[in-house]
Amino acid sequence: MFEASGSLAIVQPVLTLLGLVVLPLVWAAIAALCAGAASGGRRAGSAVHGAIARASAVTCAVATLGLAVTLAIRLALAPRGHIFVQHVAALARLGQLDLAFDLALDPRSAAFAVVVGMVACASALQTSWSSRPDAASRLAWSGLVAGAAMLLCVGDGLAPIVVALGLLSLGAWGLSRGGAAAPNAASLAGNVAVVLGFVFLFWSLGGAFGAEGYDPDGAPRFVLVTTPAPGADPEKATLVMTTHAGAQLSSDDAELPGEPLLSPLSVVVEPGVHTLRVHGGAASGDVIVPRVALVPGRTHVLTPYGPTASLRALDDQLAVPRLAPAGGAATVRSALAGRTINGLRASAVVLLLALGGALLHLHASASRRGLQALVTVLEVVPAPYLALRLAPLVDPSAADGALVVLLGAGSAVVLAARAASVDDAHQALRGVLAAIASISVVAAGLGDPAAALILAASSIVSTSAALAAIEARRDARWLGMACAGAVGLLPGAGASSGYVLALSAALGSATTGSVGWAVFAGGVAASLVVSCMLGALGAFRVYDALIRATAREPGSSRAQGALVIVLAVTALIGGVALGVGTTMFGGHVAPLARRLAGPVALPEHRLTAAAAVVLSLLAAVGGVALARRASASSAPPRWLVALGRPYDVLRAAASGLSRIALFLHRSVGAMDRDVIDDVPRALVEVAARAGRGLRGLSRGVAERGALPRDRAAGGVAVELSTVEPRTAERMRTVAILVMVALLGLVVLSSLLLG
Repeated sequence: MFEASGSLAIVQPVLTLLGLVVLPLVWAAIAALCAGAASGGRRAGSAVHGAIARASAVTCAVATLGLAVTLAIRLALAPRGHIFVQHVAALARLGQLDLAFDLALDPRSAAFAVVVGMVACASALQTSWSSRPDAASRLAWSGLVAGAAMLLCVGDGLAPIVVALGLLSLGAWGLSRGGAAAPNAASLAGNVAVVLGFVFLFWSLGGAFGAEGYDPDGAPRFVLVTTPAPGADPEKATLVMTTHAGAQLSSDDAELPGEPLLSPLSVVVEPGVHTLRVHGGAASGDVIVPRVALVPGRTHVLTPYGPTASLRALDDQLAVPRLAPAGGAATVRSALAGRTINGLRASAVVLLLALGGALLHLHASASRRGLQALVTVLEVVPAPYLALRLAPLVDPSAADGALVVLLGAGSAVVLAARAASVDDAHQALRGVLAAIASISVVAAGLGDPAAALILAASSIVSTSAALAAIEARRDARWLGMACAGAVGLLPGAGASSGYVLALSAALGSATTGSVGWAVFAGGVAASLVVSCMLGALGAFRVYDALIRATAREPGSSRAQGALVIVLAVTALIGGVALGVGTTMFGGHVAPLARRLAGPVALPEHRLTAAAAVVLSLLAAVGGVALARRASASSAPPRWLVALGRPYDVLRAAASGLSRIALFLHRSVGAMDRDVIDDVPRALVEVAARAGRGLRGLSRGVAERGALPRDRAAGGVAVELSTVEPRTAERMRTVAILVMVALLGLVVLSSLLLG
C-alpha cells in the first residue's frame, strides 16, 4: 500500500476552452474557402469573397482574444490551485499510454493564450486593412498558425502538442509560400525531436533503459492522494478521478455507488479500506491500487503515478513524493536524474530533445523569407512555452541544467549576431525575437521560469508592434518604443525585468558553486549581455532604416498606425505588470510572473540584482550606439558583416549534414529500386551462362572421350559430366548468400536512415 498527501490541482470543467482553438480554425477554414472561390471567379465575386474572409477573420480573432482574456480573469478570480480542463476525445489507450485530446488552462498557459490571442487579433486587423489581392489566402494561413499556437498553449499532453507543432510548421510554410527548404527542414526536425523527447519522458517516468532493454520499476501506476480540500460530506469520504477519461473504476472490497464508475468522477463513498481497480479498456490491463484508506471528511484523488502523456498529470506528480530505493520519498526530478538511457541521464536526454527541437523552430522562424504577417511571430512560442512547462524537471546545479543553459545561450548569441547583420527588416526583427526566446530558455535552465515568461510575453507583443510599424510607416517613434521594449532599453518596462531576472539568476548561480561552476555561470552571464547588445543593434538598425524610408515615402494608413501604438503600449505596460517587484532587492513584493510561473528556489542577492540592472541597461545602450554607428556609414562595416559569419558556418554545417542524409536516403532508395531488382536478375543470367558453358564443355570432353584409346595413350580422360551438378550447386549457394547479404544491408540502411 502506498498512500500520499499533497496539494494537487483542482480541476474545473469549462466547455468554452474549445473556443480558443476552434475560433481561429473556423476563421482559417472560411478564409480558405473564400480564397479558393475568389481564385476561380470573376472580379466582382472575388471582392465579395475577400470581404467575407476579412469579416470572418476579424470577428473570430476578436472573439478569440475576448475569450482568452475572460478565461484568464476567471482563473485569476478562482481559488488558488484551480485549473480549467475540457476533455475532447480519447484517441488511444495502450497499457499506461493514454493518448487523450484534452485542453487545460493554468496560469502559465493562460498568460500565453492572451498573448497569442492579442497577436492573432492584430494580424487579422492588419491584413484586413491592407489592400493586398491575396488577403484571403494570407488570412487562411494566419488562422491556421493562430489556432496551432493556441492549441500548443492550452493542449494537455503529447497528442495536442504534436498536432499543434505540425499545424504551426504547415502554417509558416504556407505564409512563406514554400520558401527555402532549410527552414522547413529545421521545423520538421524540431517537431520530431520534441516528439521523441516526450516519448522518452513517458517511459522514463516508469523505469529505465539499460543494456537488456527497458526495465520497469516497481512503483505503483496509480496512487491515492489525500488533499487538503474538505470533502462534500463530513461523515463520508470523497473520491475523485479526473484523468484517463472513460476508464472504469471499481472496488474489490466494497461496492462503490454506481459501480463501475467512469472517469472523470467525483463521488461520496463510505469510509474504510478499499482495493481500487482501474480498467482502461481492451488494450489495457487492470491497474490495482491495493488496500488504501478513505478517511471521512477528506477528499482523495486517484492520480497517475508512473508514465503519463499528460502535462497536467505531470504537474500533479511533482507535488507527490515518490518511493526512494532505500526507503523514504524522493521527487520526480531526482527520479529522472537517477535513471539512464543507454548510459545518459534520462532528464538530460528528455530536455535535449524537447528543448533542442523547440529551438530549431526559432532558427526556422529567423531564416524564413517573405513572411510579413504579424502572426508569424507565433512560430517562436514552442521554445519559451516548453521551457516554462519543463522547468520543474531541470536541476540548475546539475548536468541537465547546464545542458539547457548551453543550448539556449549558444542559440541566443548566434541568432542575435545574425539579426544584427542581416539587411532584411522582417528577418532582423524575427531574429531578435528568436534570440530573446532563446534567452528565455536560458532563464528556465537557471531555475527562474518567471524571467522566461516576462521575456516571451513582452518580446512577442513588442516585435508584433515593430512589424506592424514597418507595414504602416506612419510614425517611427512608436517603432523605437517597440524596439526599446523588446531589448530592455526602458527600465522596468517591456522585457527589461526579464533580462534583469535572467542576469540575476546567472550571477547568483556563479556565487553559489565551485570555481568551475562560477566560471561557467559567468560565461553564461556574459553571453546574455552580448545577446542583449546584439539584439538592440539589430532592432535599432531597423529603426534607423525606417526613419530614412519614412522621410522619402510617408505612410498613409492611420488604422495601422493606431494598431502599432496599441501593441507597443500593451507590451510596455504588460512588462511592468508582469515584472514589477522588490523581492530581488530584499523586499517582500513578488513579481506577478513568479506567481504565475511558480516559485523560484534561487537565493536573492541585492548586489547581483543591482549588477543585473546595470548590465542590462549598458548592453541595450551599447547596442543602440553600435546601431547608430553602423547606420551612419555609407557601406556596412566589416565588423557588422563579420557578425553574420557564425550563423553562415552553422547553416553550412547543417546544409552539409542534410546533403549527407539526403545522399544516404537516395542511396537506400536506389538500392531498393535498382539493386534488389537488378542483382537477382544479373545473378540468374550469370548462372545461366555458366551453366550453358559447362554443358558445352561437358559435351566436348565427352566427344573426345569417344576417340580410340590408342590416340589418348598416356592421357587421362576426365568426365566433367559427373562434376557439373556439384559445381552448379556451389554457385547457387554463393549467389543466395550474396543476395541475402545485400538484402540485409538494404534493410539495415533503411532502418537507420528512415
